[in-house]
Amino acid sequence: MGFNFTPEVLVVDDRLENLDLLEAVLGKLDAKLELIQSPLDAIRKIDEKEYALIILDIQMPQMDGFALAEKIRSGTKNQSTPIIFLTAFYLDKESEQRGYECGCADFIMKPFNSTILKNKVNIFLDLFKNRKQKEEQNKKLNNALRDKELFENRLKNLASNYRSIIEGQSEMILKVDSSLKIEFANKAFTDFFDYTLDGVSVNSLAEINKELSDQIITAIKQMNGKKESIIMEKSIKNHLSDQRWFEWSIFKQIEFDNMNYHIVGRDVSDRKLLKDSLIKKELMVRKIQKLARVGSFEWDSYTKIFRGSTEFYRIYEISEKEIDHVLENVKAKLHPDDLSGFDKVFHTIPNKNQKLELKHRILTREKKLRHIHVELNIEYNEKLDVHTYTGVAWDVTEDMEMETTFKHSLGFERDEYHDRAFIELNKDNEIVFINDFGCKLLECEDLKMIPYQNILKFIPDLHQEKAKDLFNFSEQKRDFAFDVLSIQSKNQKVKKVILVAFSYQNSNGGGVRILMNELPQPKMDHSNNGAFRAVVSDLQENEREFDKNAEELQDRMDQELLVNEYHRKLLAQKSELETLGKMASSVVNEINQPLSGISMVIDNILLRLSKGIVEKDYIEDKCSQVFKDIDRIKAFLSQIGIFNSAQHESCEDSVNVNLVVQDAVNLIKKQYKNSNVEIKLKVDPDSLFICGDKYKLQKAIVNILNNSFDSIGEKLKKENVKEINEDGIQIKTKLVDKDVVVSIKDFGEGIDSKNLNYIFEPFFSTKKDGVNSGLSLYVSKNIIQKMNGEIKVKSKKNEFTEMKLIFPFEQKVEKKEVF
Repeated sequence: MGFNFTPEVLVVDDRLENLDLLEAVLGKLDAKLELIQSPLDAIRKIDEKEYALIILDIQMPQMDGFALAEKIRSGTKNQSTPIIFLTAFYLDKESEQRGYECGCADFIMKPFNSTILKNKVNIFLDLFKNRKQKEEQNKKLNNALRDKELFENRLKNLASNYRSIIEGQSEMILKVDSSLKIEFANKAFTDFFDYTLDGVSVNSLAEINKELSDQIITAIKQMNGKKESIIMEKSIKNHLSDQRWFEWSIFKQIEFDNMNYHIVGRDVSDRKLLKDSLIKKELMVRKIQKLARVGSFEWDSYTKIFRGSTEFYRIYEISEKEIDHVLENVKAKLHPDDLSGFDKVFHTIPNKNQKLELKHRILTREKKLRHIHVELNIEYNEKLDVHTYTGVAWDVTEDMEMETTFKHSLGFERDEYHDRAFIELNKDNEIVFINDFGCKLLECEDLKMIPYQNILKFIPDLHQEKAKDLFNFSEQKRDFAFDVLSIQSKNQKVKKVILVAFSYQNSNGGGVRILMNELPQPKMDHSNNGAFRAVVSDLQENEREFDKNAEELQDRMDQELLVNEYHRKLLAQKSELETLGKMASSVVNEINQPLSGISMVIDNILLRLSKGIVEKDYIEDKCSQVFKDIDRIKAFLSQIGIFNSAQHESCEDSVNVNLVVQDAVNLIKKQYKNSNVEIKLKVDPDSLFICGDKYKLQKAIVNILNNSFDSIGEKLKKENVKEINEDGIQIKTKLVDKDVVVSIKDFGEGIDSKNLNYIFEPFFSTKKDGVNSGLSLYVSKNIIQKMNGEIKVKSKKNEFTEMKLIFPFEQKVEKKEVF
């Protein structure tokens, strides 16, 4: 073991020439010389550091060498440091005795032999080095023995509980050697494969289940001798041939040059079923949008991220390279005349909820003009001052072309129509002009002579409402309308006509123009009547079949909702188990510390009792300490029990948000601190109450904190550092207007902008090798929404992520908060 620092020698002499001589003689030794003329300066130095050797002159002003040696021995740093008196002072027996009583190790008379002086100094330097080396060795040995004892005690405790814990797990756990011989298997594994491990015979995994054996072999090959663990998701059949999906985690371990594998299997069949169901629903939505040629989109003024469906990107010809800047690329494709209206919608919306329709044109890659119809639903969040846009868009190019062609074909001059009825109405639906063909159709020649008769008098009562809607087409923001109607002539003859209505403007304000063509009446004979009745019968049968299918579809929907609710509860339970798993080390540390204190107190009491020492005050004091440690364990276990309890999803209790946040931080802060991640908590000085379930709120906060912790861990791993320079995780609670806001901000690796749309979706995770199921944020968002709250996220890659939980503030607390 090398000596990792240079020993120092203190030399005190009032004569400068003597100090120069000693520096010349001892300067080349492996030591640092500190030369001081004043004894008073030496007194100030002796308590600052430990010297390997002190050389003192005896005759000095202010204080002689004996008095200085006594001061050195009365200090704290150099009580045992060797002292050499280097002096020309004549030593009698009394002075020599006094010198040794002051702690002198040797006397050297001036003038001195430089060789003798250097050899003696070297001896004391070697002694100092050896002593320091032994002290360092003893310190490391004591630390190693202490760590060994602690580790052995912990191993004993773990070994005593290992089998009972493993046996009680619902996951399948087994241990195999390098040839896949089973050394250990828990009850879940043996029950699944109907297999018994007697503890004597060692069976091959292939003998139990060939399919599982092949899967494990493939996974081990993928580890390639480099990875310490691997996770895979595979299906397997049990002894009853039931197909189940399992997530297998395989861990490699080397014990005395022997390779072993620990394998854990978690049943994820329900998760797989729900995941497939969600994927199927997503594909169905995409298929419907594609068939309907309708694209959906979403944008908000807080994140300013535009999210669109696949069909939306197809309509606007947005490529994968342009997805990160959708809004800018859409604006680049707009017709110049429509750009200002588009910008107005996205930048000058008033602070209120609105529904808008927007028509605009875009230029395609082939330089063709395309007409797009957009329906927008705009929601304004007053407390956050955020606009959220959701809507649909579809291509109406063909409709616009047909409408334009149709309008051109109508014409607007009265004299152009000789073979159809032409009528002009004012704004009150009164006839102001009718041509000859129209008079003939209505069998009313005097309409030309006596105008301003209401057109509705020629419409049967059954079609009155339909006619009014048809004539008022402008209120529906349409340029024209057409339909098939029945009219009743002056002679009470009912005729069926096709009617087209379009608007016009003139000096009198304009109105509606009508074109009518009479439809020929079908000749109904007996055979036609039979065919008609057959058609009606088929329609009635189809209607009954439709009603039946509708009822069956409703039943299936109700069943699907029940299944989805069951799956949701399973996801919530899995998320809770993952969170408890992450808190395991914190739980162990929190309980071990008071248990160690209790153990030491009991050992001290038993030692005193064995010696017959019974002190009432001492025992009462130590018992009080034990009870405090027990209360501490009870309080922590109570928090864990509350966290893991299955609570009702009611929103009827008053919840003190400050206390819930503090409890959540207390659960995990020690685990984080052990990983060099600090949590800085700042709660509002006033109590903040909301309506909800405090247990589930605590779970949601812990889930979000765990995500922040993982994000910081990933950043530390990428940057290859042990601790982060920023503030770690910051949690704040405050009252903003009439809302309670819980802000959780971490300075980890952040979130890619392209992933911000998906972080709250089930099973979405950016972590590799299936580190987690991607459920925590999904479950947390559901909890927050059930408490009438919302969650907002803001992040910048490699800098920070901030999540804000926003709840309505409860002004009056009718139920007393209990914690």
